[in-house]
Amino acid sequence: MKHDFPLKLNAVQPLRFLSDDQLREIHSCSLEILQNVGSEVQHEGALEMLRKAGCKVVKKRAYVPANLVEWALKQAPSTVILYDRDGNPVMDISGRNAYFGTGSDCPYLYDWDTGGQHEFTTQDMINGAKICDAMPNIDFLMCLGLMYEYPVTSYEHQFAAMLRNSTKPMVVTAANRESIKNIAEMMAVIRGGMDEAINKPLIILYDEPISPLNHYYESIDKLIYCAENSLPTNYAPAVMMGGTGPMTLSGALCQCLAESLLGLVVHQLANPGAPFIFGGCVTDMDLKCMQPSYASPTSNVAYVVEQEIGRELYHLPTWGMGGATSSKCPDAHALSEATQEAYLSGLTGSNMNHDVGFMNFGRTYSFELLVMMNEVIGQLRQVFKGVDMSPEQLAMDVIKSVGPMGNYLSETHTFNHMKEMWQPDLYDRRDYDKWHDNGATTMEERAAAKVKDIIANYQPKPLTDEQEKGIQAILDAADAKAKEKK
Repeated sequence: MKHDFPLKLNAVQPLRFLSDDQLREIHSCSLEILQNVGSEVQHEGALEMLRKAGCKVVKKRAYVPANLVEWALKQAPSTVILYDRDGNPVMDISGRNAYFGTGSDCPYLYDWDTGGQHEFTTQDMINGAKICDAMPNIDFLMCLGLMYEYPVTSYEHQFAAMLRNSTKPMVVTAANRESIKNIAEMMAVIRGGMDEAINKPLIILYDEPISPLNHYYESIDKLIYCAENSLPTNYAPAVMMGGTGPMTLSGALCQCLAESLLGLVVHQLANPGAPFIFGGCVTDMDLKCMQPSYASPTSNVAYVVEQEIGRELYHLPTWGMGGATSSKCPDAHALSEATQEAYLSGLTGSNMNHDVGFMNFGRTYSFELLVMMNEVIGQLRQVFKGVDMSPEQLAMDVIKSVGPMGNYLSETHTFNHMKEMWQPDLYDRRDYDKWHDNGATTMEERAAAKVKDIIANYQPKPLTDEQEKGIQAILDAADAKAKEKK
């Protein structure tokens, strides 16, 4: 069945920094790392799979030959379709289709009332899910922040809060195999069974190794679980140049690719053809504060190159960045960095662009920045549409009809196409006097007012009683098991 997904970048060529030969050179270097440097794999089951597939394994270090990597790349599908909570196909993760969503697991939330921050809470997660559900240009949710009320089962409760307050697709995090299994079972409750949950996935697991070249047990175990159950996942390294990777951009990219490709090999060995989203995060380390600079010029170039390789060379769905900042509050600094990141990802044709609303190097989440970026993403999507060259859009008939010295204000053609023009929600286009008479508000103030209005008044579509009962039963069982382990 063919579905219409209208979010493609309509440009003759996407933004690219490297030629095909240069992309292949980086790939070749990553293969050399995998084969000659090796990777530490802290999972005996994965090491055994690699050994049987022809890899040299010395203690916990695996050396993966190039032919096995090429085999894995051919197995993974080039398209992943995500469905909303109601079972409707809403995201075609392939080609140059660009989707935007939030980030995950921030310790803090920026408090719009005090201008400070507080530890993220369950109510914050509920509010954040409602805001995401209400924002038309936010396509998917991640879990925003850590819920400290549930120190062991935070990930399950994050997912439940998202399920209860949004119908949109979700990217989830999980502590271990048991945690992602609980989340998958909640998805099965929504779908009416695991088979239907696999056929119509609502979630992608966010998974990552530890740079440099270290693949710890829980990360690999979650990867294998998703492969075994055909649940979509990524395996996204976070390489910080000068800290956990080379200080040079091309070197850091080579390492980042090697780490992600190791995950792909294990994933495909566990179940050839299981859905996998390719990508990672390369940032330069700011030596003044020893933090990863999400939206630095170097990092932005890295995001573009990773998408080039994933789409043009590997033909895989891609994982990118959508709107993060090092700013500590949702100010001009924040909007500038987040907008640059979103535009570059969109113009590259990156598929899954996450971290919209991230501040303070990923430690603080901001609802106001999320709302402001919804406006930015809506604007850039108008840019994505490009130029419609149909006869109706070329408008030759009306141009001939109006002729010299006429005007188009009263023309039917003008009326028919007037609503095609993008209109802002938060940007203020009034002249100074009207803006002043209506309160002289700043963008930040209007965003905060929008956040408060959604939290107070927006009503997301509720779960059915049967779905609510099933999800609560899984949460209760997970919490009880956590208490037994104390």
